[in-house]
Amino acid sequence: MQRDRHTRRQHTRDGELLVILVCFPAALCSAFQVLGGVLHILHNNSCHLEMCVDSWPTFTTAICYRQKQHFGSSSGVIPDICTIFTKNPATLRGLLLNERVVHWRNGLIFRGIPSSHCHLIKELASLSGLDITEYGGYNTFIHQIPENTDWQENVFPLPISVLDESHAELVDAHLPYGGSQESLNHVRACIRHLPNHCVTDEKGRPVSWMLSDELCELRMAYTLTQYRRAGHLLALSLVLIRRMISVGLPVYCHVHQQNQATINAVTSLGFDACPSMENISVLLICKDRV
Repeated sequence: MQRDRHTRRQHTRDGELLVILVCFPAALCSAFQVLGGVLHILHNNSCHLEMCVDSWPTFTTAICYRQKQHFGSSSGVIPDICTIFTKNPATLRGLLLNERVVHWRNGLIFRGIPSSHCHLIKELASLSGLDITEYGGYNTFIHQIPENTDWQENVFPLPISVLDESHAELVDAHLPYGGSQESLNHVRACIRHLPNHCVTDEKGRPVSWMLSDELCELRMAYTLTQYRRAGHLLALSLVLIRRMISVGLPVYCHVHQQNQATINAVTSLGFDACPSMENISVLLICKDRV
């Protein structure tokens, strides 16, 4: 593979994005993570992402990735991240084995991976002697703007604010795979650079929050126990959806297939489940067991 022919980096142009959109099939479920990354690349790439494809201008496999580095001056080192789209497992294997694209040695995070491709990633991680933890069973929900949607401020009766970096430890403490320095650094970077909102109490402390990440996914949403059933996440969702749409970003999320309450909630907000309903996983690839 010749990197200068097949890699699309920070200088990706609008015309190249149009080619990418044409190359993807109409059902974009497995491509949304990659497309989210591409759009952040086009928005000045504050997330330091890169794109690599197996051929150009047409391609069958695309990987959006960031290799371990500083994401903002005060964020510290954050984990490597990869997400993939492919119509050809053979070319996917080739890109995953290319050390200029994926650094397996110290571990990384694979986000939004369809179940049909998880076995390949696990195989390659095992060959490198790495430990794999899978958080699976998620489905993709994509926001469709309903006709005649009323975006007036009067539908947001709760006090809405934004998080700052001092809130990163609180957010990280309520993540299912938080607790590490790299996880904390990643939360801090998302707060610093990407759209987020929160509801605060009378002392200005966050009691409910929702963030977006470098792949444009809505995630890390949480409400403290004593503040639940008050409509906080509904209000945050509406504000954050409007904000992301206003700057041309896609709006989507992943919900566990057994979490019917959240499925009902996102459906009421105008999200539609991807037609394929293929399970999506997050794979944590670690050097040592924890």
